[in-house]
Amino acid sequence: MRRFTALITVLVLALAACSSDEPSRDASGSIDETGDASVFSLQVGDCFNDEAAVGDVITDVPVVPCEDPHDNEIFFEFEMTDAVFPGNDAAIESSALRCLEQFQPFVGTDYLESELEIFPITPTAQSWGEGDRVVYCVLYALDLSKLEGSMRGSNR
Repeated sequence: MRRFTALITVLVLALAACSSDEPSRDASGSIDETGDASVFSLQVGDCFNDEAAVGDVITDVPVVPCEDPHDNEIFFEFEMTDAVFPGNDAAIESSALRCLEQFQPFVGTDYLESELEIFPITPTAQSWGEGDRVVYCVLYALDLSKLEGSMRGSNR
């Protein structure tokens, strides 16, 4: 796979059973205030900044309205259908392939010609055991510059 890097520390989800960090949303469902949100409360179209903590497992991300400068945007979401947890590496690899398929329909340009990069946020073995199957496909600027506005239909 081209330029798929381990740039962001947000690679896998952690079980956050007691977390109730719901982002503030407007009537259309878009995030309208900056703040921390549970990874389990995210949805397609949400924008967030890179987590300051080091590590592969996170429970919250700093969300922002997409109109504000931000590092990442969720562009697709799906549920894994494996009968058993495939392992972290296999989950990331298979999820990245599915995310690649959905990149062009969201952004409007082919991934190989884009100035954007992707990564999946996948379940962990622990969260899988609690029923977590959700994968978020996330995009960011290849040059690590801040994004402004949604990348939906941006042809970037």
